[in-house]
Amino acid sequence: MATISVEQLKEELLASVKELQIKRDEERDADLRKQLDDLAEQQKAQLDEMRKAEASKIAAGEAEKDKDLKWGFKSLTDFTKAVYRAGSGKVDERLMDLEKKAAGDGLEVGVPNEGGFLVPTEFRRQLLSDAIEKSNFINRCTVIPMATNSISIPYIKDTTHASTVFGGVRMYWTDEEAQLTSSKPSLGSINLTLKKLAGMCYATPELLEDSPISVEPLIRNWFTDAMAWTIDGVILDGNGSGKPLGILNAPCLVEVGKEDGQDADTIYAENIINMEARINPTSDGKAIYVANKDTFPQLAAMNIKVGTAGVPVWIPGNTISGKPYQTLMGRELVFSEHAETLGDKGDIYLADFGQYLVGQKVGGGLRFDTSIHLKFDYDQNAYRIIFRIDGQPAWVSARTPKNSSATVSPFLALEAR
Repeated sequence: MATISVEQLKEELLASVKELQIKRDEERDADLRKQLDDLAEQQKAQLDEMRKAEASKIAAGEAEKDKDLKWGFKSLTDFTKAVYRAGSGKVDERLMDLEKKAAGDGLEVGVPNEGGFLVPTEFRRQLLSDAIEKSNFINRCTVIPMATNSISIPYIKDTTHASTVFGGVRMYWTDEEAQLTSSKPSLGSINLTLKKLAGMCYATPELLEDSPISVEPLIRNWFTDAMAWTIDGVILDGNGSGKPLGILNAPCLVEVGKEDGQDADTIYAENIINMEARINPTSDGKAIYVANKDTFPQLAAMNIKVGTAGVPVWIPGNTISGKPYQTLMGRELVFSEHAETLGDKGDIYLADFGQYLVGQKVGGGLRFDTSIHLKFDYDQNAYRIIFRIDGQPAWVSARTPKNSSATVSPFLALEAR
């Protein structure tokens, strides 16, 4: 048996210790890696939970937002039926929520003991949108949002360019060191005060119960069509008394004269040419023609006299089988029953509606209410719509150009014939 020296034994012990240390370090590293992996899994799980919670929060917010707009009602029909049932004592919880929140943002106060529950905001906004889309003119006008009942808009009294601009501003040619001459503009103000446009109709419970699907489009179409029709009319011919001032009665309207010896109830090509000559230059690329439909036979037969004959100007080189043009002098032509009948002043206009101001209550100014008690003894529901608006041309008078006595304006009409 070989004898192991102390030095050899020492080396073997050191090697064993070192091997144990390496093994221990490897085990410790494995534990550390496992701990790190476990921590990573925990963090990933926590992140997933946070994302789910955030998604749920967003979804809840959207649901709450939708509830704020509709208060749980699927449609105007759904809301109307709930109001009707409330009259018999079966008050829908959604109506109670609406009553509790009526003083909050976006809703107005209801009167429960009168059965007056307001239509939720989203339906009201859609009603206004429909009416504006159906109007021929209001989208072409300059809309002034009004936070109060009235507003004063400053303007420059620029009625003549004979020697100055902006109602009195003038530039002078002057010598060196000569005294300068002062000038100043002339100012005024245009006042808009909101007027109330209102309508009302009634519906029986039989209509609500037996044909509920037809109620919403019926009420929507009646009210929005009537609103658009009325607004178009007042923009053209409103007298300004309790309603907007239309262009027919505006002081800035230029009345273009008829031709010498012109027959009654006619429109000549020369009339249209003369109207073109009086449109304000800055409105030249924006103005459109508006005419009563009964002017069409005259427009379609218009011609310019050449000697003893004439050249057609409405459908040149075409046949009657083709679709007639819907433009006049290259401008859009809109037919409106609010224009005056053929031969009267206002049967055809040339107008830049961008120079017409429409004052409208901030937020749309539309209210739509319903009640079961107004016609309770007749067993009918009442529907009321109110829209607050005002309007008038931005010009207070026509303007005289520098080198002409023929005034110009954004609004022209052919005189009576």
